[in-house]
Amino acid sequence: MKTIILNGSPRKNGVDSNIASMISEEFSAKGHTVDVLDICRLSINGCTGCMSCRKTGKCVQDDGMNGIIGKIRESDMLILISPIYFAAETGQMKIFTDRLTSAFTEKRPLGDVKAASILLTCADPEGDKKYGSTLNRMLDEVGYLKVEDRSGVIIGGLSPDTLRDSPKVRDYLDGLIRKL
Repeated sequence: MKTIILNGSPRKNGVDSNIASMISEEFSAKGHTVDVLDICRLSINGCTGCMSCRKTGKCVQDDGMNGIIGKIRESDMLILISPIYFAAETGQMKIFTDRLTSAFTEKRPLGDVKAASILLTCADPEGDKKYGSTLNRMLDEVGYLKVEDRSGVIIGGLSPDTLRDSPKVRDYLDGLIRKL
């Protein structure tokens, strides 16, 4: 099984990159192939709304997005991870999801992807009660791409030092493992 994890956090050693590493370690230990992409390290331009991709199935922009859709289409599972900044996913994650517009020309826009999961993190321990609309919107976006098995969670109050001991992180990882 192939999994692609897209980390939308600009922090190299933050909560999200640490969780991405934990997922990668556990999946790899079970014999799965995992690819982690830090989308903040790529130069991905915003969608221009030109709609050329609707005709050709490919975005006209030549940037860091090239090849990512292909990698996603070759994967069985897609995991999007992003911190919440000002009540939404990071700008880099939003730009990435906007650019998935070019995938809509396909019957199965995300190819082999059978399951997708979204993990949003935030400093606020009560974030799951405040930012549900952000998670629901992102789950809907993945649904538009015809991924039927969708799940997501918001986990707040984490730090890089405490996340490995967090029962919420463990529950999330266990849920992902059940999908394998």
